[in-house]
Amino acid sequence: MMNTSITDIDLSSLKNALTTATLSQQMVSLANSTFRLAASAITRLQQQQRCEAELASLAHLPEYSLEQVSWHDQQDDCWIVLNDKVYNVTKLIHNHPGGLEVMMEQAGRDATLAFRSVGHSIDTIEQVDEFLVGILPVRERMYLRSAK
Repeated sequence: MMNTSITDIDLSSLKNALTTATLSQQMVSLANSTFRLAASAITRLQQQQRCEAELASLAHLPEYSLEQVSWHDQQDDCWIVLNDKVYNVTKLIHNHPGGLEVMMEQAGRDATLAFRSVGHSIDTIEQVDEFLVGILPVRERMYLRSAK
């Protein structure tokens, strides 16, 4: 009977086995990365298509610049911008759950970040569309951009 010690193991066989395992792990990792990249590309394409569809639905609206919106910063004439869309919220400011002060802080400005940070409900987001009066010009948009 032959007694085998650790030093008798063929080191090249061990090295080949490790190399094969490492190569397999690298191939799985590469495949995983490829799938994630493809999923990301599909998601971006879908977002772009939704944006294009929304832009098409807004094409009939007049364009108002941020400067023009800034002229409407009073209680009796209050406009704000949300996601590149211009809203006349004059009728809303006195009934806003957050109070008149909250609305007047954003009057005549882009209120997108403030609006998003509060975490308004889906119903609120949908209801604000009744106050939609226009859209920002392309050069001033941050959210609604065409791929063209």
